[in-house]
Order: sequence, then C-alpha cells, then structure tokens
Amino acid sequence: MTIVINKDSDKYTYENIFPVSIAEADCTGRVKPVILLNYMQDVADKSINKCNANLGYEDIVKKGLGWFLIRYRVEFDSDLKNIEELKVQTENRGAQRLNAYRDFEVFDNISGKRILRATTSWMLVDIESKSLVNISKDYPKLINFEKREDDLILQKLKSPETINSEKIFSVRFDDLDVNNHVNNTVYVAWALEALDFEFRKTNTIKNIDIYYKHEAKYGDDIISQVKYENKTTEHLIRNAKTNEELCLLKIEYV
Repeated sequence: MTIVINKDSDKYTYENIFPVSIAEADCTGRVKPVILLNYMQDVADKSINKCNANLGYEDIVKKGLGWFLIRYRVEFDSDLKNIEELKVQTENRGAQRLNAYRDFEVFDNISGKRILRATTSWMLVDIESKSLVNISKDYPKLINFEKREDDLILQKLKSPETINSEKIFSVRFDDLDVNNHVNNTVYVAWALEALDFEFRKTNTIKNIDIYYKHEAKYGDDIISQVKYENKTTEHLIRNAKTNEELCLLKIEYV
C-alpha cells in the first residue's frame, strides 16, 4: 500500500507536515500514539473537502449528518523515538454502500523513513435519528471503492473472555468532538492508560486494531478493561452504568 500524491490523484489525496513538540512525546521519548491519530484525523478532515462530493464537515452538518469512524488497522514499520517532524498522507478510497474507506501513511519527515500505514472505514450517520446513510447512492460523485492487492485488512474483533485489570474514567468536556461525542482518539488513550506502567514502558506497539461500536457522551463513566496474552493485549471499553460495549481494541507489541 503506497499513497501516490500527484496532479492525477490530487482530488482524493492530501498530505501535511507536523512539527513534533516535546509535549507530544511520552516518557520514553516516543511520539504518543494518540498524537499520531489526531494528525491523521486532521488530514482526513481536510482531504474530504477536496473530493467535490459535498461531504465536508460544513456540507454534512447542514443536513444533520456526521462522519463516524468504525474500524481502524494500523501497522507500524519503525520506532516512534526522536522524531522532529511527521509527514502524514491520506487517500480517500471511495465508498461501498454504507461504508467509506480511507488509507494513511506517516513518515519521519527528516529521514524519510515510513513510520506506519493504516486503513480505516467510516459511516455517515444522521445525528438525530441515528440512521445510516447509503453513501454510494446518496453521494454518487464520490468514487466507488475498489480493492487492491496490497490493501491492509480490517480485522474482526471480539470481547476478551477474561480481564486482568481495569480503570475507570469520566468523560470530560475536553474529550468531546464537534458532534458532542467522545473523539475517537480518546478511546485509544483510555485503552493504553489501563496497561501496567512497566509493560507499556518496555514494549513497543507493532499493530493496532480498533472497532468502535457505540458512542460515549459527556458525564458518562467509562470502564477500560484489558487482557494480557504474551505480546498482545485485548481491550474492552464499556459504559459503567449500562454495561454497553463502546469500543474493542487489540494491540500487538514487539
């Protein structure tokens, strides 16, 4: 999977360079995973405005719609230590009925070394009724998704059968996005925060799979649970009051 940005692909691709501040690195000197996902979300937002399909934020909010990230697959190629600049690229892969797909590549902009590649699936939702929009039908200007031989595969996740540890969080005002729901990167922060300190400090993330099932809102109490199995952790984030499953994650380490 390689994102090619040129005049022929300009309508569906976008890239930006982000300087990495000291506050964006953790105690090991690595860029925080949540920072990477925030930058990827930023280029996705800017990219959708280029495709001339009336699917940008300002266009859909007038119709009472919102983009919701459903699945994520991230594969890391190199360590996140000592990075001064990130180049983040994205490609809008188009839609297939209810789902839209988007790919990412992130590079160390100084060395040129690729840090990660990722693929995502999204849905367009009516905010009030919670009904799903048939993107292919209602937005025919958007290209149809076509599978490629080197595509990353979005993984199917299931709830862990046993739990080794957990932490409880309350949804803060600063956790919310423009739709008044918890931003998708916050679920990753909740999952990682439930890990043992030494485990997280001494292990490097290789792959992340995420499945967003339901939304969390301001004032909710959240339980972040984790199961350890060798170099893999399985995560369940659920609503503490209703027990509803909100997000599943699986993280592999090296």
